[in-house]
Amino acid sequence: MLLFLGLTACNPANMATDVAASEKAVDAFHDDANAGKFDDIYFASGEEMQRSADVAEFEEFLGAVQRKLGKAGNTTQRGWQVNIVNGRTLTVLNMETIYEKGRAVETFTFKSSPNGPVLVGYNIQSPALVIN
Repeated sequence: MLLFLGLTACNPANMATDVAASEKAVDAFHDDANAGKFDDIYFASGEEMQRSADVAEFEEFLGAVQRKLGKAGNTTQRGWQVNIVNGRTLTVLNMETIYEKGRAVETFTFKSSPNGPVLVGYNIQSPALVIN
């Protein structure tokens, strides 16, 4: 029984489903950010993310990203990783996003939940964040 559960958890089809659902969550993140709904992103994120910043700091951070880079446009996945630790599935997506004022590499970390992926980590790197 334990072997079966382990094999099920590591099933490539499950991983593909996690990655696809996380890609949709990235699109929703960009849609909300482009609409200025930073608080919606914050309150939908996991407690891991919320512990790293309060809502005002999070809104200030995403506001600065939008001021310096503009709105997000086309996003392309550059890599992914699915980790299963202690029964918890984390999906990490590395994305290249074209913003109005430059390109960025974004890393999104999602944990799986019955209601779909929950954002628990976000990182963005772009020279435009320093130059603009």
